[in-house]
Amino acid sequence: MDIKRQLEIIRRGTVGVTSEPELLKKLQSGRPLRVKAGFDPTAPDLHLGHTVLMQKLKHFQDLGHNVLLLIGDFTAMIGDPTGKSETRPALTKEEVVANSKTYTSQAFKILDEKKTEVVFNSEWMERLTPGDLISLASRYTVARMLERDDFKKRYDEGRPIAVHEFLYPLIQGYDSVVLKADVELGGTDQLFNLLVGRDLQREYGQAPQVVITMPLLEGLDGVRKMSKSYGNYIGITEPASEIYGKVMSISDELMLRWYELLSDAPSGRIADISGGLLHPKQAKEELAFELSARFSSKAEAEQAAAGFKALFARKETPELQVGKRFFKRIVFEGA
Repeated sequence: MDIKRQLEIIRRGTVGVTSEPELLKKLQSGRPLRVKAGFDPTAPDLHLGHTVLMQKLKHFQDLGHNVLLLIGDFTAMIGDPTGKSETRPALTKEEVVANSKTYTSQAFKILDEKKTEVVFNSEWMERLTPGDLISLASRYTVARMLERDDFKKRYDEGRPIAVHEFLYPLIQGYDSVVLKADVELGGTDQLFNLLVGRDLQREYGQAPQVVITMPLLEGLDGVRKMSKSYGNYIGITEPASEIYGKVMSISDELMLRWYELLSDAPSGRIADISGGLLHPKQAKEELAFELSARFSSKAEAEQAAAGFKALFARKETPELQVGKRFFKRIVFEGA
């Protein structure tokens, strides 16, 4: 595929690329790029919000690049301080191991298992000596750490910042050094950590990785980011009927956002939807079918679609246990 078309696919849904000239140069080299995204196994299951990065990894995979799925089993025991107003409680190694077991099987609902390199950062972090860790810490300053918004805010407010929290971005950046990453993906809230990776790669004599940030997926309410704590999520292990019904409950505006970040639909099809060439109801049905089939099966998605249509054809009020409050909000504009 020509470079221009590759860039179009890579840019889709992104917030920022640091930097695009560097990305262009790496693509022009003609070699497969090493593309990394990390996931801390802080819970045993994933929701659609987690899959935004995986969907972008799939774009790179489809373009012939090498995808590195990093399971942060070591960093999960530290706890990512991003966006936190206080120190997070640490997970035990047993909790992290248990959570890690489900991550790869869920990720392979999107990624091609045969083309994905799964790595765990405990593989190299547990081999570092105290001297190695001191050497790593010497390559970054406290002043730079305090440029990070959440650290700066806590410092200014007199809230405690534990020393081990400074290690988190350093270790995430060091992962990129070990893996010799050409590209790292992350949410917009991860930008500081991703840029630390660029700095550390320069420190270790490597070409800095290109940083690509993706937006945080809005949940079912269309306002806050998708999160279990907000109850506005769709778990990818939920039954097809619940995934289908919940997708049908979202607003038309949110549907377009989800198409951009979650769907395999070509850009032309999305342009037709946003341009009003496809009725919102039909577009939403296609998205609901695509996602429920991806995380369950085509047969289960067909059953979910048929069941959903039958309920509304009989003008019944759906009472599906988990999704009923979402079903009741369904309104198709112009339908």
